[in-house]
Amino acid sequence: MLAMLRRERRLSVLLTGNLLSQIGDGIHEFVFIIAVLNTTRGNVALSGIVYFFRFIPYLVLGPLGGALSDRLSRRSLMIGADAARMAITSVFCLLLSSGPIDIVALALIGMSMTAFRTVFQPAFQGTIPSLVRAEYLPAANGATQMAAEMGGLVGPALGATLLYAVTNAGYVLAIDAATYLVSLLCIWRSIGATQAVPLQRRLSRTRVTLRSLYAEFAENFKASLGKRDLSVSIGYSALCILFVGAALRVLIPTMLRGEGYADSVIGYAMSFLALGALAGALLCSSVSRDFSTPSLMTYWRFYGFTLALLPLCAVSVPAMLAGCCLLGAIGAFVDVVLPTNIQRLSTEVNVGKNFSLFSTLANTSEAMSGAFAGVLSAIAPVGIGISLIGVAVVSIGCAGTARVAKRHG
Repeated sequence: MLAMLRRERRLSVLLTGNLLSQIGDGIHEFVFIIAVLNTTRGNVALSGIVYFFRFIPYLVLGPLGGALSDRLSRRSLMIGADAARMAITSVFCLLLSSGPIDIVALALIGMSMTAFRTVFQPAFQGTIPSLVRAEYLPAANGATQMAAEMGGLVGPALGATLLYAVTNAGYVLAIDAATYLVSLLCIWRSIGATQAVPLQRRLSRTRVTLRSLYAEFAENFKASLGKRDLSVSIGYSALCILFVGAALRVLIPTMLRGEGYADSVIGYAMSFLALGALAGALLCSSVSRDFSTPSLMTYWRFYGFTLALLPLCAVSVPAMLAGCCLLGAIGAFVDVVLPTNIQRLSTEVNVGKNFSLFSTLANTSEAMSGAFAGVLSAIAPVGIGISLIGVAVVSIGCAGTARVAKRHG
């Protein structure tokens, strides 16, 4: 991986900015979770509502992100999205610094950040294959995942430490706003203006309208249904995320609070998830040679099994952090194999739309996961709910493997 990064200098510059941005996002996520828990007084149902509204933009704007990525300059889309998120984060800083923040403001901030993430992510994923040679693509995805997980590792821990030191979350969140500025400068430096224009834009002279963008998304969605490996990778992974999102976003922090742990422990648990994911991404990019759909479903089964056992680790902080680290490591294999699988099953013309399809379904599932967590917590203890979610993920992985095997059989 290091040899690849030395050879592919433009990718290295892009990932440097992305790493700093991911660290800022880790701080943002930690501050957001604490703000939600404080505002809702630890009410799982209200917390789930906030996260539901946070991901609503994916329902409306998700189909547009990939179509825009396949038609317009990806560099311009990413720079614009980073600039907008920097402005929104700055407003969040001011609100937190001035006093308590209400639940409506939290939902609006979350929705705004999500809206611009729907623009950024397909453009970012669609750019990576154009920056590296084909044989380096798995390593490039591994490096991208490592940057994301390094941010998840450093961000929450740094946020927890700074929050303990300065006590005002608004001052802590200012770091996130600054990282977006660095990120957009790295994007501008690493991607050429001509290279950033997708092939479809260079070949097509048709006018870009909302109607045409939604039509392209619908056409690509129908086409993907006819490709069983692609549809299983995207659809079954999105279904797994429905359950996993409920555990990671709501139930695990709620379980830790219910066990009497301090808010800083939630931040450290998030960091150890990222630490494990960082190690897992490095291991996966080094040893894994199978990026097929059956391999992806296998990793989902391992992830679900580990998640089902995680509540047993809540007896102590060291055990919980170790469990989170293992869970993150297994999740990293999913996070490296999944984008590589989608890229290999896509073409230059539809890679953005395929990632947009996955993002739309996955983040719609994550939006629903908040409400699902609320319902689950009403009928079962939080720890048991996490275990049930793990069993569900194992079942989905088995079903996905059977569906692909039926085709090849």
